[in-house]
Amino acid sequence: MRIFIQFDDPNVPHPNVLEPLFLDLIAMGTAVNAPIDQERNIVYLVSVLPKPTENLTAEWIHPTKATQLINEPSAACILVHFGPAAPWAKGLPSYFIPLGSHVKKRSFGLIASWMHKKRIQHTMQQAKQVVALDEWHAQNNAGAQRVYLEKAPLPNFEWSALAPIRSALTDGNQYLLAFVDTADIITIVKAFSVFKKWQLSTMSLVFVLDTEEDRQKASTLLLGYKYRDAVELVNLATFKLEWIAASYLTIFSQMNSHRFQFLTYAMRYQLPFLLHQDPLTPAFILPALSAAGEYFNFNEPDTLANHFKLYYKDEMYRAAKGLEVEKAIQSEMKRFQETATIVWPRDLS
Repeated sequence: MRIFIQFDDPNVPHPNVLEPLFLDLIAMGTAVNAPIDQERNIVYLVSVLPKPTENLTAEWIHPTKATQLINEPSAACILVHFGPAAPWAKGLPSYFIPLGSHVKKRSFGLIASWMHKKRIQHTMQQAKQVVALDEWHAQNNAGAQRVYLEKAPLPNFEWSALAPIRSALTDGNQYLLAFVDTADIITIVKAFSVFKKWQLSTMSLVFVLDTEEDRQKASTLLLGYKYRDAVELVNLATFKLEWIAASYLTIFSQMNSHRFQFLTYAMRYQLPFLLHQDPLTPAFILPALSAAGEYFNFNEPDTLANHFKLYYKDEMYRAAKGLEVEKAIQSEMKRFQETATIVWPRDLS
């Protein structure tokens, strides 16, 4: 069976954002313990973009080549996609893995919100099956079937690989890595200001914004900020997994699909995380995961700043929290495996 994984979708970031997920999909492309007479599964990664990294060992092909392979009668073909099915894949049995933002952004207007919702609903209706790879996506996508993927190991970056990343982002300084909405930036930098006055050293703060428009808006918000030289603004299009691996602490505001992926990566790298929680709104993630991190109302910058200080001055506390979050994500993956109803790729046919 030929498994075509479609990457191109204007609402899904650059493939680098989801590289660990792709590694999981590729690793499970051919069942290791399959019977000898079982058909071999071949995974093709289809995109008009150039191959993002050599770590992706499956065959990276252009849509025109995918069309040629689909038209060959020698093998059954299926599509795995994260957005609407591309024209070259029309007619293929498809498995939709929703990875766009499912939580309405605060900046969405009524028309944009309606179009966003309709787009997701239409794609779900057209797919043979909607698939969830973890409990968060299962609970946020009605009717999704849970499919368990054995997680491929995340890249183990040596210091020699992380040092250039830190140098490029923050001139070599340690940094707090924040995945947040622009609406939360001011409250976080207020806490960062309190921390910097106390710390008197070189810690930086890096905001990862969803779009270039968000990055530009954040830049305007920070005009005149006293510690502006210690704050970096980047967007998802330039994301590298090494940014997480090299960070000191991670911060998340309103959760969406991409941020949930980043949170799981951070947990697997044993990085503590802080979550924004408005007492009047539902929790963004499952209690079993959130309990391993720490909730704060980002509208209380002094409290948040005190916790920045705690992590900075107590390395043993930071290390202990890192072990706690790694244990929590491993337990969650095990629980999800026990409830999964689809085996990849055996049941994709």
